[in-house]
Amino acid sequence: MSSAVDVPSVGDLLAERYRLEEHVGGANGHRQLWRGVDVLLHRSVAVVLRSPGGDDAAPTMTAAVAASRAHVDSMVDVYDAVDEGRFAYVVREWVNGSSLRGVLEHRPLAPSHALELVASVADAVAALHDGGVTHGDLHPGTILLSEDDRVMVTEPRNEPGHTPVGDVRALGATLYACLTGTWPRVVPTEDTGLPDAPVDEWGRTLDAHAVVETVPEPLSRLTGNLLDAAEAPPSAAELAIELRSLAESGGTAPAGDDRTRVSPRGPLEALGAGSSSKPAAPPIGMKRLAVIAAIAAAVVFAGVVTSALVWGGGEDDPNENSLGLTGEDASSSAEPSDEEETEVAAPTEAELSDDDLRIVDPPPGNRTELEGTENVIDGSASTGWSTDTYNAAAFGDMKPGMGILIDLGEPQEVASVRVQMTSAGATVGLLAGDEDPGDSSDGDQQIVDSFTTLADQVEDADTNIELRADGEATRYVVVWFTNLPPSSGGFKVTVSEINVFIR
Repeated sequence: MSSAVDVPSVGDLLAERYRLEEHVGGANGHRQLWRGVDVLLHRSVAVVLRSPGGDDAAPTMTAAVAASRAHVDSMVDVYDAVDEGRFAYVVREWVNGSSLRGVLEHRPLAPSHALELVASVADAVAALHDGGVTHGDLHPGTILLSEDDRVMVTEPRNEPGHTPVGDVRALGATLYACLTGTWPRVVPTEDTGLPDAPVDEWGRTLDAHAVVETVPEPLSRLTGNLLDAAEAPPSAAELAIELRSLAESGGTAPAGDDRTRVSPRGPLEALGAGSSSKPAAPPIGMKRLAVIAAIAAAVVFAGVVTSALVWGGGEDDPNENSLGLTGEDASSSAEPSDEEETEVAAPTEAELSDDDLRIVDPPPGNRTELEGTENVIDGSASTGWSTDTYNAAAFGDMKPGMGILIDLGEPQEVASVRVQMTSAGATVGLLAGDEDPGDSSDGDQQIVDSFTTLADQVEDADTNIELRADGEATRYVVVWFTNLPPSSGGFKVTVSEINVFIR
């Protein structure tokens, strides 16, 4: 960014690479969140801008490096960190979904869900501590629930005065908030967007069980201990293990640990699982929680799904900026009933191997574009499969299209397929069939002739698109392109990632 620019604006190009597209949250000063585009890799990014840079931004830069090396599923991927003096900024993945705040504004989580979620957050915090930095800003507004079923912790603040113990206290407060929908003010933070936790006549935070009776007392006691300044907390890594042990054992504390063992009835039994030896139904995934928030958001702004404010704080509400949903909106929005939730299973991502994919190139295609399908399932947006460059969008007006065939191994109910491309402008849809007629020109022609439409084609598709199917059971799915986006010297598509979600 040019030093002559005092305030960033739409269209500014940072590091000759990151173009600012939309100011999402934060005041025009100390911290801002922008939605941007990496013009080299053609992908959406979040740009977290700090002003000023220099020595004041040094903790931020150190934390960004630590976060980029964390390699934990529940930490957002940090791509870049640049200090230009006047400004410093962190560039990280753009997460489509909802903040945890957006969920808790509607209702608390079931204990089993809360344990899962906070354990995932603790994993990310433990990785940061191993890297020598603290997070320093953990609360429901800085924890994201992505559309693809991940719990994502935004990059750390790591400002002076924050300690690892403070992070673990914040994990306890987050667990309390998940269980009660309120935030205990014994763990101060700038802005959680949630009401204060109730206190007794001496000003002490009420136990979670006293606020929500369905919270099992052992879990309530563990949460209280984490918030108690007189109790030495475990490390973040130890807490993650303890929370998972508590969840997996149905509420029984780890052997030799009396902090949570109050009665033989654990969280699952207290919720009605009883003493039956039959395993309880698995809890719904984090994606389902994000869907609950998205349903209410759609009542206000249909189709709006963006990221929550990374660093929280200040006057701006990141959830309001991203979803257009405040606490008042949430209270008046329709929610699915408990019965509806038990009937709707959260889609899960299909596990795919290199052998499960191949290119469909019907005649008169010359089948010279068959390599690279393994790159669309390697988890990296920097690799992919590409077509040749054509002189017209419809594959040079010489063939009906091309596609990537995916073998699910057996008939599966397909919920959706997410396709990430490096350029916008393609026409893409889904085909379905019960048999692969063979990896040949004749076989590919049979696919064109016999496969049915699973999802209608989308014209001028964005770089990230989710093609929603009707749940029809099929073994073979084809991501089918009939028009290519503009490219240097002609028309070409590069597919960097494909994810298939099944019910």
